[in-house]
This record gives sequence, C-alpha cells and structure tokens, in this order.
Amino acid sequence: MVLPLRVWVGEPADDSAQQLAHTIDISPAGGRLGGLRNELLPGQMITLQRGQQKTPFRVIWNNCLAPGENQAGIEALAQSENIWGVELPQTPAGSVSGEGSGVTNSIPVEDSLVSPALRSNSAFRLPAILQDRRVQWSLCLGLFVLGGLLSLVAYRDIFSATALAIHLPSPLPPTAAELAKLTPKPWQAPLADEVTTWHAAPVPRINVAEAPTEHMVYPVSPNVGLSGKVDLNLVIATDGRVKEVRALSGKPPLVEAAEQAARQWRYSPYAVKGQPAEGEANVVVAFRGADTVSLEFPSAGTQASKN
Repeated sequence: MVLPLRVWVGEPADDSAQQLAHTIDISPAGGRLGGLRNELLPGQMITLQRGQQKTPFRVIWNNCLAPGENQAGIEALAQSENIWGVELPQTPAGSVSGEGSGVTNSIPVEDSLVSPALRSNSAFRLPAILQDRRVQWSLCLGLFVLGGLLSLVAYRDIFSATALAIHLPSPLPPTAAELAKLTPKPWQAPLADEVTTWHAAPVPRINVAEAPTEHMVYPVSPNVGLSGKVDLNLVIATDGRVKEVRALSGKPPLVEAAEQAARQWRYSPYAVKGQPAEGEANVVVAFRGADTVSLEFPSAGTQASKN
C-alpha cells in the first residue's frame, strides 16, 4: 500500500532534517519505505508523520537503489496503535501459508523488515543473539584478530627456520626532477550536487511539452485540510535533472511542498541539432485536501493525479 509520509531524522521540530517518502509495504509491525532522498542508518530512530499523527520508528536496513533514491525497512516502536490510519487485511500474525502445498511455513512477521537481498533466501534464519548488530561486529573483529595472530605465528616459524641476511644499498639523495614529481598538486573541491552539468559555451533552451519520464515524486501537503494551487516554472538541465524551480503563485506552505517534490523529478535529456539543450516547463500542482494531489502540465495538455 502506497501512503505519502514525512520523515524526520532526529527531533520532529527540526524542519531541516525532514524529507518526503512513501510506503511500499506496511504491517502492524512496521513496513518498507521508498522515495528516500537521504540514506538512513540501521538502528537510527526516525519519526513518521501520516496526516496529523506522528509515530516513532527504528530503521532496520537501508538499500541504495541510485543516487538520491533509497529504500529502508522500519520497525514500529508502538505496535499496539493503528500507526497507518488505514484498515489492514486480517492475516495470521505468526505464519504465511504456502500456496498449493498444504503446508504452513512459520515465518515471523518481522521478516518483512529484513533486507530484500536476504529475504529472497528462504533458508535465511539467524539465531536471535546473532541478529544483534553489536554481536555481529564483535564476531567479525574476533575473527580478524585470530587470523592475524595465526599469520604471525606462521611467518615466525618460516623466518626462524631460514636465516636471511639482506644488505640493502644506501639510498641516494633525490634529484630535482624527482622532487618536482613528488610536489603535491592543488586539490579542487567537487561540484555541488545542485549543479548537474557545466558547459563551456551557452546552452540553448527549449520549451518542454511533457511530464517527467524518468522519476516522478508526488508532493505531500503539510496539512490535509489545506487546499490550493501552486504554479511552478522549471528549468531542466541537459542531463534531465531539474536545475531550477521558481514559484509563480501559491500559498507559502504549499509552495514549499511542491518545490521539494519538483526538485526530484527527472526528464528525458533534450538536444537541438545534435547539441545538448536545456528545457523549460510549467506545471500546476493542485492540493485538494485529504492527501489528494493533482499535477497539470499546460504545455503538454497532460494531467496526473494521486490520492
């Protein structure tokens, strides 16, 4: 079930730590989030807002699909509450039945929070003590130290059996040419994430008459009771990323939500006579209340909506 959410890392009062996301799978025990812009760390405490309700969760795993595109498994800290605000199907809490086999496999509900790569292996079952992250790190460190000690013992036996006398010539002082090669070169800082492309010559700009084709993120209203329209003007870089977002009209809270979603859209790259070109597009974001949002692209005559 897909539900739009707001995600806070840390205290919910810190607006700089929030990002938009949506659910992919949900259950009373937790769920799987998609559309995350920033990576979450296992064991991290986060807060989700669904409508006016805020609920704390714990991050179980994070999977980076692409730059700025993450999925995460989360565990509810208050499983007795209806944290999602929707009615879930009545499924036995302790098992999932195998189709056509007549056999019931005892798979805990919490297995839905395991990383997809591990969950695909039906034989994956760790003892409870090995599921603790600190125990896993302690075991890895112990194996590493043990391997190092065994290697030292083996090398000591080899070198004690064979006495080696190695005489190395004294090194000559380095020449001026060698010193010049060792001189460090100035370091250049990487470009900021907001700048997608640089071009030596001016890039032509064309009007775009289409909706995003690669990545579409729907805005989430900061208040389900607030409605209104926001007119946006977008400048699309030569690689299809949204380079600039300018609000033409709209209420400030709705403008902020619309701009945050629009910066994550991806368009097809454009070209003029075989040369890269930037695009310019207009979009109308209509917040209709009760988690309903529609997108209209006047140039293309297309419209998309989502509840």
